[in-house]
Amino acid sequence: MSFNPQKLRDITVNRGGLTTTERYQVVFKDLPPILQNESIVRDLSFYCETVALPTKSISASDKLLYGTSYQMPYRQAFQELSLSFYLTNDMAQKRFFDVWQTLIIDPISGDLSFHENYTCEIEIKKFGRTNLISDTPDYQVTLEKAWPSIVAEVQLSHGGGSEIGRLPVTMQYKRWTRKI
Repeated sequence: MSFNPQKLRDITVNRGGLTTTERYQVVFKDLPPILQNESIVRDLSFYCETVALPTKSISASDKLLYGTSYQMPYRQAFQELSLSFYLTNDMAQKRFFDVWQTLIIDPISGDLSFHENYTCEIEIKKFGRTNLISDTPDYQVTLEKAWPSIVAEVQLSHGGGSEIGRLPVTMQYKRWTRKI
């Protein structure tokens, strides 16, 4: 079958068109109790400037039974996830992630907490262009046992003028699962 632009258009229209990337929501669920009381928690999804749907890869090793070797999968691997948050004047977003990291490792003693005491679930919901009224996402993943491994530097500059401050955060997690 040869390429036909009209056929491509018809197939795309039947699938609701091409997706755009601006309609999404990031929700932090089942946070440690000390973080649940933070007023910023309910607002974090509004301040999330960028997020990516997470990566999953399948690791493989050479397998040789007879003749030519081939790659045999042996486990799935999940990459860290980067997010970026807009900062408000009170720096509530930075304070939130700073407190979260102190739950992981005590900054004075260096003691490490139990994993279940500092992890949460993170839902990433992707909404389509045609889904303007419904709260049901077109695609959704949940990151399990997530925690902030890196709360990166916030760039400050005299030459920045009225540029909005941003906080890069890198999350580690056990795995992600697709919900929709």
